[in-house]
Amino acid sequence: MRKLTALALVLSVLLFQFTPLASVKAETVEPVVSVKLVNYLGDQHAITIKPSYLYTIKNSDLVLNANTEYTVTATTQGVTLKQGSTVLGEFTSFEITPSLYKNPVSINGRQYLGDVAFTNEKGTYVRPVNTLPIEDYLKGVVPNEVYTSWNLQALKTQAVAARTYAMSYAGKVINDTVSYQVYGGYTWYDSTNQAVDQTFGQVVTYNNKLINAVFSSSNGGRTESNSNAWGGTQLSYFPVKEDPYDKQTPWTLAIQKTQIDLTGKDLANYSAWWNTVSEKDKTVTDNLKSWLVANKHPGKTIKITSIPKVSFYAPSSGGRVTKGAITVDYLVKGDVDSSQKLVVHHLELKDLTSTKLKSMLNSRAMLSLLVTETNETSTSTTFNGKGNGHGVGMSQYGAQKMASLGKDYREILDFYYPTTTLLSFYTTKYPRKEQEQEPPKDTVAPDAPSVNALGDNQTSLTGVTEPNASVIAKVENEVIGTGLADETGKFAITIAKQPADTKVSVTSKDAAENESTATVVSVTDQTPPSVPIVNEVSDQDTTVTGVTEANAVVTVKAGDATFSAVADGNGTFTVSIPVQIGGTTIAVSAKDKAGNESQAPSFAVKSTLKAPLAPKVNEVSDQDTMIKGTAEANATVIVKNGSLQLAAGKADAKGNYSISIAKQKAGSTLSVTAGNTAGVSPAVTVTVQDKTAPVTPKVNAVSNQDTVVTGSTEAGAEVHVKIDKKVIGKGNAKSDGTFSITIPKQPAATKLAVIAKDAANNYSSNAFVTVSAVQTKPALPTVNTLTEKSTAVTGTGEKNASIYIKVGGKIIASGKIDGNGKFSVKIPAQKAGTEVTAVLQNKVGYSPYKIVKVQDTTPPAPPAVNAVTSLSTFLSGKTEANAVITIKSGTKVIGSGKADSKGQFKVTISKQKVGVKLTVTAKDAAGNTSSAVNINVK
Repeated sequence: MRKLTALALVLSVLLFQFTPLASVKAETVEPVVSVKLVNYLGDQHAITIKPSYLYTIKNSDLVLNANTEYTVTATTQGVTLKQGSTVLGEFTSFEITPSLYKNPVSINGRQYLGDVAFTNEKGTYVRPVNTLPIEDYLKGVVPNEVYTSWNLQALKTQAVAARTYAMSYAGKVINDTVSYQVYGGYTWYDSTNQAVDQTFGQVVTYNNKLINAVFSSSNGGRTESNSNAWGGTQLSYFPVKEDPYDKQTPWTLAIQKTQIDLTGKDLANYSAWWNTVSEKDKTVTDNLKSWLVANKHPGKTIKITSIPKVSFYAPSSGGRVTKGAITVDYLVKGDVDSSQKLVVHHLELKDLTSTKLKSMLNSRAMLSLLVTETNETSTSTTFNGKGNGHGVGMSQYGAQKMASLGKDYREILDFYYPTTTLLSFYTTKYPRKEQEQEPPKDTVAPDAPSVNALGDNQTSLTGVTEPNASVIAKVENEVIGTGLADETGKFAITIAKQPADTKVSVTSKDAAENESTATVVSVTDQTPPSVPIVNEVSDQDTTVTGVTEANAVVTVKAGDATFSAVADGNGTFTVSIPVQIGGTTIAVSAKDKAGNESQAPSFAVKSTLKAPLAPKVNEVSDQDTMIKGTAEANATVIVKNGSLQLAAGKADAKGNYSISIAKQKAGSTLSVTAGNTAGVSPAVTVTVQDKTAPVTPKVNAVSNQDTVVTGSTEAGAEVHVKIDKKVIGKGNAKSDGTFSITIPKQPAATKLAVIAKDAANNYSSNAFVTVSAVQTKPALPTVNTLTEKSTAVTGTGEKNASIYIKVGGKIIASGKIDGNGKFSVKIPAQKAGTEVTAVLQNKVGYSPYKIVKVQDTTPPAPPAVNAVTSLSTFLSGKTEANAVITIKSGTKVIGSGKADSKGQFKVTISKQKVGVKLTVTAKDAAGNTSSAVNINVK
């Protein structure tokens, strides 16, 4: 119920703070009131007015006609009145009055009764001031305060309250906004008109003074006192009391504690989310942010993150809260701490007036200060209340309820304004002009019309004159056309075409038959010559010939050049021109002595040439910035890559051409054509050759342990790795340009050259890389043979490495390998079969173990042999354990066997003759053979 609250609230402030109480003096005649029209009109530089009947301008002979639109415009010194484009008068200000009071005037579409003055405000705006009897003023006010459909007694109560307030400014200039009372002009309703008429002149008084007859939409079931609401002296007619008639109007305001959840939001990178989040209670937070900007952070952008606490307390005797407190957490955009994180500001305001806090919240949901219940949870605070407005004086809904129960307006006023008296302030209506007067006769002729130029090819005569005037056009006193001007004064009259130089007389006549002086316009020649007829022109001709209007100036435009000549009395013309290239566009026009110019048809010069033959094109590489070849002499050569034209040039007199182009990608197909005025040759294509060597390969570091060389070069290129001129490895780069080429390990400090070759056999420059030394654990050493007689271990290994000799896990000797990689380490002699271990050490670690077994090089002692007879079938004796015994007779082996582990042996032989000489030897496991023992058979 907006119309029931806005005015009520304003009245509550204005009446008690600014409006003095007026003593009631009985008046005879109804007073008038002057109202500045601001609310619906706004600030306008120009406004439109339209009387519904004849209006006059006070202190002027000017008359405003019914149903005619006029414009009032602000000037630097005052206001100007216009009808259409015609200025009717310039004034400091002027006032219009109706011939009959009942006929309103429309101001920008809204109607008003009475007189209206038009003044200049601030040198910029037109400000109308409507003056009319106060009762008619009230008929435009009451419909804006209550529903026109309400009970008549409630409407009468409202009419008395509005009149009581209006009387406090009777005779003063007010405005039509809520600063006083909203006045809608001639927007009347039968119901509210009846309420005003039936309470004519009646006002509410106390001790013979007008009271401040404040009211609100709903008091929530209990009225409030004026002192509780606004302070000051308590008035008897504004007590606190229960109101059984008010509908109480329950309301609820819920405010979320968390407005923006900062969980997971990076306060250092707030730009990533600032524009994507907004508060939950936008109406409340928007107003809080406006307050913070105005009072704490001028010009800043703010977001409310939480409202953890809000409360209203300290109720008055009328139940309305008088105090409030609020806690707000918020962010200010750009306000960061030393770690560049947004600072979370915390604001606590305590013991605010309840009206101040309500204003800060600006919640339309909180309709009054009558808070009946507060519910707070972990997530929100909810206020429940009753009423709509301040609650002082009359409740509009309560008045309606009382009226529906049969109470008349006097009882309603007595209930809401106790101890007051209802009096008639005046008893006679202000006189209104009800009889039509004879309007003043119009004797002023219109100004001479303004007539636009008229050509001999036109059938419409146009111009501007007095709005709605009749317009008459004559030639030598003969009327050739008539018509009416429109509301803006513009006219367009249909006439027959008139010859050039004809004099046309134009007058205008107003509704009072006043005729203006004549405006004479001379018909001008505006008919252009006919289009010239032009003979064919070839690329051999030096003239353009043809026929046009006699004596016309003929203009020939060939390309950017212009040539002209005058046609003779028969219209024949010859215009000299240079020889034109075939295909050149020529346009020919004719201009008569009045300056009218014909259309200029265009045509192409006929070519007698033929298109050139296809040009010849030299080879083009991807390094070239010039394309060369031969073509028809002086031909235009065009070079394209696909549909894109790269360049154009001209062949010289000998047909040679050389045209600059941007470097083109290898493999591109270029097309070349030669053209002249007759046409273009067939295209010749040429493929751009690859003459660009691959870029020098990028080669990764190579060590003396590596068996591949890696890096990058042109995709697909063949990569060679060389030492001097010898290729030690090659392969192809992958599609991404990377390569991996297998090579043998190379010694440190070896200089490798890496080169890339593309598919067109273009070679890159060499990329050089020097093999770096990477130390590893020593390799297995080489150890020379050891015998049981050896007193040194010799061999080869890593230069300068340490060497250790072990037997049975125990180091028995150590040494150093020399700069040539050789070593000789002294050791005690070892028994044959002993396993000797050699191991090398450098800064990185140890080599694998090299195990060498000591070799046996000592033959067994000559065996001890027992006697042998001619009857013996074996030979026995003793030798080295496990040695092999061989018995020979001469060179023939006659027996062999193996000694046992104690050296005893017994070898079977055949019987030998007496005197036969036998030789016996022993051979050990290492193959060492003893010296022979000779024995004769007995």
